[in-house]
Amino acid sequence: MLRKPLLYLDTNIFLDLLRNRNDESRNLFREIGKNKYNALTSSFTLLEIMEDEQERIYAEREIVHCKKSFDEVRRHIDRRDLTPVELESIQKILEDQVFKPFVDKEKIELRYLTDEGWIRATELLSQLNISASDCIHLATADIVGCDIFVTNDDQLRNIGSSFFDSGIMVFSNSSNIDNGVVELEKARKQIHEREE
Repeated sequence: MLRKPLLYLDTNIFLDLLRNRNDESRNLFREIGKNKYNALTSSFTLLEIMEDEQERIYAEREIVHCKKSFDEVRRHIDRRDLTPVELESIQKILEDQVFKPFVDKEKIELRYLTDEGWIRATELLSQLNISASDCIHLATADIVGCDIFVTNDDQLRNIGSSFFDSGIMVFSNSSNIDNGVVELEKARKQIHEREE
């Protein structure tokens, strides 16, 4: 039997939690809270979450309250002018929904990318058709030795699962972790039998 699986959580899994948009992701966080899985993510994830929330709040304000068109808001999204109160509200959301229940209680570990990890991320970017940010996530999971990479990004899951050996890392969405564990156990058993 495999040890307790070490999950890497992609940014979209956290956004599912914060936006209350996916029951499976919320269930996954409950399971992590009950210590069913060990979990980690990159510190870079927090930057992505903050940026995504800033863009969401800015767009909502500009479209709903200022009656601007979506195209106009999208053109100026990088020049968003959030107030200190809006920025503070994002920090409070992260504090209440991610840090206090998971990071501070050591249910989810934050990992910084090492020099070796940056080299790995660069290698991945030169070999795969994915974004630099996705390469940072993959490199972090790879360097740390995560068992299952959890993402609801179909493209990243498909590219990752075709690139990485399933005996090393399995790719799963938030609703299919248990199947990922079974797949990983089978792959590792096959590797072990070949080595004997």
